[in-house]
Amino acid sequence: MKNTAFCSVIFPGNLIYLNDFLDSLENQTDKHFDLLLVNDGVGNLQNYIENRELSFKIINLSGSIAEVRTQLFAYLKQSKYDTIIFGDTDDYFSENRVEDSKKKLEVFDIIANDLILVDKEKNEISGPYWSNRPELKHTISIESIKTFNFLGLGNTAIKKKVLPDFIHFESNLIAIDWYFYSILLKSNCKVGFSFSSFTYYRQHETNIVGRKKLTLEDYLKGFNVKLNHYISLAKNYTEFNDLASRYMLFKRNILEDEYNKIEEKTIIQNPFWWEEIQL
Repeated sequence: MKNTAFCSVIFPGNLIYLNDFLDSLENQTDKHFDLLLVNDGVGNLQNYIENRELSFKIINLSGSIAEVRTQLFAYLKQSKYDTIIFGDTDDYFSENRVEDSKKKLEVFDIIANDLILVDKEKNEISGPYWSNRPELKHTISIESIKTFNFLGLGNTAIKKKVLPDFIHFESNLIAIDWYFYSILLKSNCKVGFSFSSFTYYRQHETNIVGRKKLTLEDYLKGFNVKLNHYISLAKNYTEFNDLASRYMLFKRNILEDEYNKIEEKTIIQNPFWWEEIQL
């Protein structure tokens, strides 16, 4: 029995990338895993996979982004899998992603890996993206991801035992992964970062990491993501009250000229997710 799941969500918009995703899983050095595909609205999904040399299972879920992820984690908690590797279906992975994740999870409860940015034609446009960030070379705690995130559902793997019995994502949450790993880190999980396996992180319109310029529209969207994130966390953890209050207060007074002042200071090399949005 396979006790590792490679878990991903597929929806119609990502079908154009699915072959690259599946190719990279077929080419893994460790093939002892099940591909667990969460189908969010793709018709005849099995037809895209059945001729592949992959052991797979499809679960059909529906609802908002938050609702689908709430259902997914409830499913995973009750599943047979002890190890869960996450990946996005618009990305692909180094051949050792599964092997490296399993090995690192012998030491850690949660492991994340670095990114390599690629364009739509799979041309590499960066080396290991976060290799020079000192934050990743020290102990990773809730403080590590308090103002930005590097633990995504495209570059992490976990031991099932760290999943809470129930986790609910409010409908206004966009950064589901950031909230999810904040909750896990509050329970003192041991987290590591691997620089020896990679997620090839495809650059397109909806990506945050890799964006060349922070526009006013980007800033406002990112601001609301962080505001809702802190409000949700503050409901259960008082240490987030100050951040929630600061972001709520700023929202009442936000003007374009305030953004222009911030824009002058926003020069961050290889930022983490949401790092460019600071007060």
